[in-house]
Amino acid sequence: MSTVTLNAYTKAYPLITNRIKASVLSATSPFAVVASIIDTTLGHPARTYDFLGLPRNNYGFSLDEIDGSGNVVNNLALFSVVPGTVESILVRNDEQPRVGETNGFVQDTNTFTFDGTETSPGSGLFKPNYVGWEIVPSELNGRGILVRGKDYSWDSLIGKFDLLTPGDLFIYHTYFNIKFEPIQQASGNSYPTVTDFVINYLKVNTVLDESYFGKKLLVEPTGVYVEITLPDIATVVDGRKMMVEVIGSNVSCVKFIPHGSDNINWLNGNLYAMSQESFSIYKFTNPVTSTPEWRICDADGNFKNVGQSVSDEQIQSGVFNKLLLDGSSVLKEQYARLYNELVLNLPLSQVVDYDSHSVGNNKYLWSRANSANPANNGKFLIPDRRGLFEKNNQSGKAGDFGEESVGSHKHFTFIDSSETTNTFPAGASPSVQNETGGIGDFKYVIAGRVGTPTRGLTSDGGGTKTEPKNYLINKYVLV
Repeated sequence: MSTVTLNAYTKAYPLITNRIKASVLSATSPFAVVASIIDTTLGHPARTYDFLGLPRNNYGFSLDEIDGSGNVVNNLALFSVVPGTVESILVRNDEQPRVGETNGFVQDTNTFTFDGTETSPGSGLFKPNYVGWEIVPSELNGRGILVRGKDYSWDSLIGKFDLLTPGDLFIYHTYFNIKFEPIQQASGNSYPTVTDFVINYLKVNTVLDESYFGKKLLVEPTGVYVEITLPDIATVVDGRKMMVEVIGSNVSCVKFIPHGSDNINWLNGNLYAMSQESFSIYKFTNPVTSTPEWRICDADGNFKNVGQSVSDEQIQSGVFNKLLLDGSSVLKEQYARLYNELVLNLPLSQVVDYDSHSVGNNKYLWSRANSANPANNGKFLIPDRRGLFEKNNQSGKAGDFGEESVGSHKHFTFIDSSETTNTFPAGASPSVQNETGGIGDFKYVIAGRVGTPTRGLTSDGGGTKTEPKNYLINKYVLV
């Protein structure tokens, strides 16, 4: 991809005590910042803002005074930038650095690096930048053209200029004329120097700006919950992704909050991420409505499945972003996605108050985070469904408890065939009397018999509960 360098030269602003921000703006979205540099130097001396490796395109440029929150309080410059026609060679006019006056060009030394860096951190003074150019130097008030390899050496990769003659030093107020050799087949004097992405690392609540986009964001909460506020969507370029990953060994939740009325057009419009989950977020302007919105892609986690019940061979310590359905009390911030996306959206009949969760069959339902006990502030309860069989719902609601029961049936008692009637003690009032039928050589009594047959069957044995053949598994809810 063809790229360009934008060098913006500014005068000094000694009366400004706020920060100054230089921004390259998208030509198609004039509020979207493609790249920015913030100057925090006291006194704001004249300087050059160098934007390297920009995609070859039309841009706007804005120089603004900003307050501590990043809000613009005064615009200092605003203009358009259009790259020149790509030529077969790139040329540069001669420059005349002067010892003792040019930034960083110190007298009585024999080496100087023309790399555009700041002379010292926070000074606001920047060296000339000759990196990538081959030069022909000469002294204007001295010996004339210098001979490379004899009088001097030059490393164009880092812009390092050294005098080679023993005892030869840069003399105060000596002018050097620097002629630049043309660069063949160049396009804008700039090219990407790395292909790796820049990584930002956060641990606490943070308000993002547009500079986070086009980069990777790692979030490792100090506690169990962090809120990250997205920038004003108008300041972000369409299609520029921010890759996000929540890391850390503890279970934690990160909520991403849109700025103002900006919309996250994904699932329910909310965006939570748990530990070990990742996604990318980007701006998309709807071509029909011309309305910008946040979109999500590359999502890896329980975003779409939160609240679903699953079975697993593993025990609790061997699973990720799952909770056993064991009646545990958990923090609603640590499991904010589960509480806000599932519990608060369940029908009222499927959620009970925290303090009544242990009453009757309530433990099989979810609880609200509303305990009157201060020790349980900010906590809610998971259903306790251990030791129970599941039944596919037909007419009730999830979490309804059903007692064990035995279906309608008949017991048959066999008697000796020589008995022709059922004999009951005097004064008995059976519900069914003399109701018999033949089965081979035997007769049976359906109900009400209290007499003792000559020969009969004893009652059968059984367990303490009724259940089919089964196996054990661990039951979880996705968080």
